[in-house]
Amino acid sequence: MLHRARRPGFQAIKRERCIQWACSGQRSFSEGHQASIPMSLVQGGERILRESSPTNKVLQSLNVQALWQTGKLPLIHTSTWSPNPPDFPSRPPQPLLYDPKDMPSEKGFPIPVAILHALAHIELGAMDNYWDTIVRFGPSQSDGLCELPRAFYDDFLNVACDEARHFELVTGRLHELGSFYGQLPAHQALLAHAHNTQNCLAARLAVIPLVQEARGLDAGPRLVHKLKSLGDRESADIVAQIVFEERGHVSCGIKWFKHLCASTKRDPVGYFHELVKGTFPEGLPGPFDLEARLAANMDPTWYQPLEMPKKPTIILDKPVNPVIPLRKKNGKAILIAGSVWPERTSSAAGVRTCDMIDILLDEGWDVVCISPSRLNAHTRALAATGVHCEQVDPNKEEALEAFMCSRETPVHVALFDRYIAEEMYGWQVTKLAPHALRVLDLQDVHFLRKAREFHVCTDKKDYRTTLQPSIDVEPVASVVLRELASVYRSHVTLYVSEFEKTMLTTRFDVPPRRLRKLDYIVPDDKLNQFPLNFKDRRHVAVVGSFKHAPNVDGLHWLKDTLWPTMRQSLPPHTELHMYGSYASAKAIKSLHNPHMNVHVMGFCDDVHETLASYRVSLAPLRFGAGIKGKIIDSWAAGTPVVSTSVGAEGMHYHPNQPWGGAVADSPAEFADRVAALYGNADEWTAAYEGGKVLCRTHYDLDSQRRTLLDVVGSPTDVDNWVGRVLESSQFRATEYMSRFIQEKNKNLTRTPQL
Repeated sequence: MLHRARRPGFQAIKRERCIQWACSGQRSFSEGHQASIPMSLVQGGERILRESSPTNKVLQSLNVQALWQTGKLPLIHTSTWSPNPPDFPSRPPQPLLYDPKDMPSEKGFPIPVAILHALAHIELGAMDNYWDTIVRFGPSQSDGLCELPRAFYDDFLNVACDEARHFELVTGRLHELGSFYGQLPAHQALLAHAHNTQNCLAARLAVIPLVQEARGLDAGPRLVHKLKSLGDRESADIVAQIVFEERGHVSCGIKWFKHLCASTKRDPVGYFHELVKGTFPEGLPGPFDLEARLAANMDPTWYQPLEMPKKPTIILDKPVNPVIPLRKKNGKAILIAGSVWPERTSSAAGVRTCDMIDILLDEGWDVVCISPSRLNAHTRALAATGVHCEQVDPNKEEALEAFMCSRETPVHVALFDRYIAEEMYGWQVTKLAPHALRVLDLQDVHFLRKAREFHVCTDKKDYRTTLQPSIDVEPVASVVLRELASVYRSHVTLYVSEFEKTMLTTRFDVPPRRLRKLDYIVPDDKLNQFPLNFKDRRHVAVVGSFKHAPNVDGLHWLKDTLWPTMRQSLPPHTELHMYGSYASAKAIKSLHNPHMNVHVMGFCDDVHETLASYRVSLAPLRFGAGIKGKIIDSWAAGTPVVSTSVGAEGMHYHPNQPWGGAVADSPAEFADRVAALYGNADEWTAAYEGGKVLCRTHYDLDSQRRTLLDVVGSPTDVDNWVGRVLESSQFRATEYMSRFIQEKNKNLTRTPQL
């Protein structure tokens, strides 16, 4: 199944151009051209391949698809498989085609025109290549070892028609920019690759969807960024949507390549490598977009071993380093340890940590981040701001010691991002920097979230029974003990939810003086960026990482239980759009349902700008804990939120007092609250203002800065006897597990003596 999620801006583009995106019904051909109804899918495909007019190729493609979907058009109209496709598909006189290495310069044309013209050429070539795949390869493959079912032709017909629609959309935008397809030169690489794989379906799938289409996933985000930087947001939205949809094309290629390999008893990845090396002996150029490829079911084992060796760089007399802002130094260093690197694109916790780093840098702190994760784009972004990042394996002997000894500035504070980081590195920091203040940043109370998840998903309890501090946590007792031990070992613990503080102090006897609240930060300029514009906003949105279990559960509950009731109370064309990082093909398949007006939109570059176009945002959480970034981001964008009680917990909600939206816990309540905000401008405006007020009073930069600087300036607590007990040899399980792993690794690498 292919997934055609639509972005809000993309829907507006469609409406403005009156493009018929539905596959039902016939469409008119250009004047003087009228095609007869084909007798079969293959005959229709042959006609398309021999048609030279791109416009008529598109029209014929959509009409053949409509006929095929009725079930009345057979695959072939002869007794045997005897197609007769051309060696190369027909092309119009323009554009002139060149070998890639002989392509003339396009510098005389505006950059958006050059980008869109190249993209239109790619979409046209892809449409022909997929029609050629349908026509050329019959149901019996690999000497009869592999049978292709109707679903194979269904899938690639849908892909071919996707490419047809993409071509039509891009050429429409070219016309708006005063250009047309054929005005610039183009290359013939795509046609050559299809021609070279016309005798082997496996090679065709390897080269076209799994290499060429996947390259589009890699290059697409850069093109979108380029167009946005040039101020052409409409073209950027078109390119972004096309790139997002083509994840489904790569996923389709993976699906049928694996089908071929299963029938012929071949290893899919190894066979793919063999075929690609035959066509691209020098390898595949990087960098690869790992997230987009994972969403297309293409994990790194498929392509990373094929990456083209990087060309040697010319070493200059002086090394070129990133320009780091000049800041005053206070002579103190803070060590921030986490299982992953701090970054702003995936979670509210990551945004909050990055804001903390910015505050510390501004105050002259030397900020050092360590993690067992590999250095990546996030560490490069941190390094550009003056943060030193080091990959430190906690299970390698003296790894952290060697690093800390190499630092000129001693560590005054160690901040652990969640309790797992404290378990990994806390005992080593205690040994190497005994006078350093150790701060645990909970982000949320993990055992509370895990206990709620257990009761809701395993015990099938109503989530409203889990909202009291007396919640049964025995099913997750091991997590409770580990997290509480980290709290007690640390001098200071940062929390974000007053509910969680109450539970820790009243039920688990954590001293209140060792708990400090540090909230999310919303810059004041962000609050002034998005004006009150009720009439201009449309549709309903929900955001959140697809790697976070509460979000995934909430999305399925929303789609299956809440949305059907909500739709009855909303205008008929209201759509539900789901955004989030790490949306896999499986997640998209299970959630995306255009017939219900539910669209999975995937990752959004700017969450505030995205949410600012919606009338209402949702937080359908049945379990979870801590701060809810999706709610604060909605308020910052001026979008009222309807949330469950779980989502509203820790978000300064009090019944009968102004808030940035409404709280609901049943399908009927959700439908009522959403309909009221969606249809009543006065109620919507009150919620809009309520969210802004909450951001200014609770999440302002100055108050969070004061709290953080007060925390890192605190003295160590020598009276923390419970923590000292847990650090004693009888209770240092985390250290001894790490030492066991160290010794095990030594034995594995030690050469046996004969």
